[in-house]
Amino acid sequence: MSQANLSTEEVILQAAKKMFKLRGLDGTTVQDIATEAGTTKSMVNYYFRSKEKLFASVFLSEFKVFFGGLAAVIQSDLPLKEKIEKIVDMDTNKFIEFPELPVFIVNEINRNSELVFAHMGDLQPGALMKQLQQQIDAEAKKGIIKKVKAEDLLLNIQSLTIFPLLAKPLIQNALELSDDAYKQKLIKRKKLVVELLWCFLTT
Repeated sequence: MSQANLSTEEVILQAAKKMFKLRGLDGTTVQDIATEAGTTKSMVNYYFRSKEKLFASVFLSEFKVFFGGLAAVIQSDLPLKEKIEKIVDMDTNKFIEFPELPVFIVNEINRNSELVFAHMGDLQPGALMKQLQQQIDAEAKKGIIKKVKAEDLLLNIQSLTIFPLLAKPLIQNALELSDDAYKQKLIKRKKLVVELLWCFLTT
């Protein structure tokens, strides 16, 4: 495939990301993507065959960004508290850089769950949960923390880091914060989130 073809494919993919994030799968047409990319419906279908296949490519890529690095942290040899600190820091920084990601992913999981889950097999969340549970059990046995379920810990982490992005318009308006002030609040909040999570594990 020539460089020109590669460039066309990438332009279409970037246009699709923009339109899917704005309107979701159901609200986006192939013509919308073609118009945004400055090309034709035929070219979109040539490279990606259908809107659903293009969406699957976009979603899986964005989903991996959303949870990117999580596996590496969980699989590392760090103590649990340091892992929590790294995950909170990583999630917060990621969501500041890509603030539309949480809304896009949550919306599409709710609206198109079968299509989404059909393309998530290579992420292997079960293996990660098992490894995290083993570490929790080991540290609980040493008396460092109490024994909890790995899924509860991850749910708590993601809830505390994702919710401020999902509710950003409401929170930002209620607290009268500019975009920059809201960003700074999220950065300062990382320490508080870790303290809340560690309190959950130790009291």
